[in-house]
Amino acid sequence: MNRTKSILFALCLGCLPVVLQAAEPWSLKKCIQHAVANNLEHYQYELSEESSVISSRQAKFNLLPSISASSGVSYGRAIDPTTYDVINTEFFNSSFNLGASVAVFQGFVFQNKIGYARYVREAGRWQRVNHADDLAFNVMTAYYNLVYYEGLVEIAREQLELSEYNVEKTEKLIETGLKAKTDLAEMQAAYEKEKLNQMQAENKVEESRLKLVQYLNLPTGQSIDVLNSNADSLLFLNNQPEADSLYEAYVAQSAYVKVAEAQLNAANKQVAIARGQYVPSLSLRASVSSSYSETDLDADGNIIPFRTQLDNNLGQYVGASLSIPIFAKNQLRSNVQQAKLQREHAQTELETSRQAVYYELMNNSRELEALFQQYAQTGKQYEAEALAYRVAQRKYDEGIMNVIDLLTVKNRLAEVKASRLLARLQFLMKDKVIEFYKGNRFWEEE
Repeated sequence: MNRTKSILFALCLGCLPVVLQAAEPWSLKKCIQHAVANNLEHYQYELSEESSVISSRQAKFNLLPSISASSGVSYGRAIDPTTYDVINTEFFNSSFNLGASVAVFQGFVFQNKIGYARYVREAGRWQRVNHADDLAFNVMTAYYNLVYYEGLVEIAREQLELSEYNVEKTEKLIETGLKAKTDLAEMQAAYEKEKLNQMQAENKVEESRLKLVQYLNLPTGQSIDVLNSNADSLLFLNNQPEADSLYEAYVAQSAYVKVAEAQLNAANKQVAIARGQYVPSLSLRASVSSSYSETDLDADGNIIPFRTQLDNNLGQYVGASLSIPIFAKNQLRSNVQQAKLQREHAQTELETSRQAVYYELMNNSRELEALFQQYAQTGKQYEAEALAYRVAQRKYDEGIMNVIDLLTVKNRLAEVKASRLLARLQFLMKDKVIEFYKGNRFWEEE
């Protein structure tokens, strides 16, 4: 009975790795969505945006009056608050004050600060969106790097199998006298080289997988597999819009450009805030105060009741303050000049960002066409190299081709396979970039 249980337990353990490996591979869309939701650097942008929202809300609250209340209680030897005589005996007294102040006019500084905070908040929102876009393409690059190196592992494995076949074939040809032992040495050297190539490709796979996992911020020790179809899907270069018209449509909604536009608007508000310091400011203040003291006595020497003292000592104050800037060591003028320079800098940043988007879009449009042609050409080259290798292998098997020529043809076949894989993946990436320029965030598709 115990033996039967042990066998069943061993069978379960043997099946466990299979279950663990049966996890569903991650698609590109799933990887990007997970990264945007969990990436720590992107979370920092979300926190910055939330901070700008709070600052924008506070800028509006600053228009409201400020109200404060204070109360003081003392007990001991001090100055009598009613007679201002020094009292040497201990006594109790307290005071109460309620005050309010409001800025009536300050050269529209507060209103411009509201506008400035609004544009800072807008810039923060677009920075978050722009980082999400950058993160999406970083994840896509890491994703396709992993797919590429997995493809190289498969190519290296195929080459290793061919080398293994040729080693065995050469050994038989040596026995029949059709090949020399030096050919076997060449084949064995090629075989060992293919094993090294496979190990290097496998190491690149794990390196690329780790980079992707880092973007996704997965728990420590967790790994993923990605969807990787070895079959070549049909690639079509659909009718693409003209690059100039595509640019006009994209630059109007580009998060990268929107950040620069919001920062320029904020800089304009900074200039208005600095100029507002030249204008006289008017503010109103009001307060109500009262006090109570044990030294406040009536004609009979009794302490006047608390409520009566509050009424007797009640004080009210209403005042206005007008501040006119006359000379502040040239500080106001310097502030305006600095704000103007910052505005000029923001304007230059906006033009730079538009220019960067234009040349990036033009270059990607050109590369998409070139990669499509490259993919088509590598397809033709692969067919030719595959035929050349089959012919070379047959000649070698018949003893009419030397080992160096066979290995040369074999290596060319591996190189063109890798080139075709790379061209295919690069085309797919560029195609998604162009779709993004059209306003399609492919990772947000339903």
